[in-house]
Amino acid sequence: MPQITVKIKDNQKDAYSVRLAVFVAEQKFENEFDDIDNICDYVTLYDGEKAIATGRYFPDPKGEEDTFVFGRIAVLKPYRGNHIGMGVIGALETAAKLKGGKKALLLAKGSAVGFYEKCGFVKSGKPTVYSEGRPCYWMEKNI
Repeated sequence: MPQITVKIKDNQKDAYSVRLAVFVAEQKFENEFDDIDNICDYVTLYDGEKAIATGRYFPDPKGEEDTFVFGRIAVLKPYRGNHIGMGVIGALETAAKLKGGKKALLLAKGSAVGFYEKCGFVKSGKPTVYSEGRPCYWMEKNI
């Protein structure tokens, strides 16, 4: 198991490198970056100096008090299966709590719903969203 460290500041470039590898190169998403990237913060996990996983978080734009939206959670393929994704979720929860967060929302691809349920999230009942033709589901968790 690698020795993992976490950064919650000065890590946007590293977060982008993980997202490019996972979402663009591997999963073939075409529209990976958006305006939210300019207003959010990131957590990034490292194996030594190498960025291996990331996620972003920002206050709920709909103004739900004490609520943060998590997203763009990605782990490089060689590191999957080692609970690194759960480490990203834990780091996001800690970072959001430091800013007063009490609830987290995220939009999960259908194939990732089971993973997020293992992390304590439940489907919220909001309508399904399609991202580049792929169904995604809103999930939530008290943190």
